[in-house]
Amino acid sequence: MTNTTRSLILLIFSCLSFIFASAQHANSFVGIRFGSVLPMGQFASHEFGKGGYALLGKSLGGEAVWFINPKLGLGVDFSSNQFEFASGYYAEDYQQSDPAFKSVDVLSTPYKLKTYMGGAYYKISITGKLNSTFKLMGGLMTARTPDQLYGVDTYLAGKITFWKTSAYDSKITFLTGASLEYRLYDKVSLLLQADFSYAEMAFTYITGSSRYINYMQMPVFSLQPGINIHF
Repeated sequence: MTNTTRSLILLIFSCLSFIFASAQHANSFVGIRFGSVLPMGQFASHEFGKGGYALLGKSLGGEAVWFINPKLGLGVDFSSNQFEFASGYYAEDYQQSDPAFKSVDVLSTPYKLKTYMGGAYYKISITGKLNSTFKLMGGLMTARTPDQLYGVDTYLAGKITFWKTSAYDSKITFLTGASLEYRLYDKVSLLLQADFSYAEMAFTYITGSSRYINYMQMPVFSLQPGINIHF
């Protein structure tokens, strides 16, 4: 974890420690959610040389929210996401990019993306047990590209094998979301939550004595079930 990440988390929890002392509403909760996340735009594109070739991912996240009145709350949100790399599609496009290639094989680890967010929540009561909550947050997104092993069979040089090491970047960004929450018991709710986050990353790669930067827009949409515990 970088110093920037530690500082951000410390700042968020320092603010919430004050909020917690004055929060006296049963809307306050801690929750967990899990499921699939959808990469979008350039991140998911199969455009060779520009796209990220990310596939549908999986996510695990949690949040804690303290309501300072029945409708308005402040909270923190964390998510950890993995997106498999479309190795087969990328290998085909890589082979077609150069007539000297007979075949290309690619083995890849997944993309790893995390968000650390803090912000405001607003709750609307729909019925006695059904509520909708909206949130607008800011914070840190971190992303690591895959480690990849390439096997390239060429017409002139034969088989060539090389390794592409992953790159890392972090950016200050935003997250917005909405959820439907059904109060199953007095302290327990089930929810369906939709979130959208976005950042443009700058991944630095080193090849031999040279280096280059690959800029990538990484919008992510999630629609996930979860559970909240109220206090």
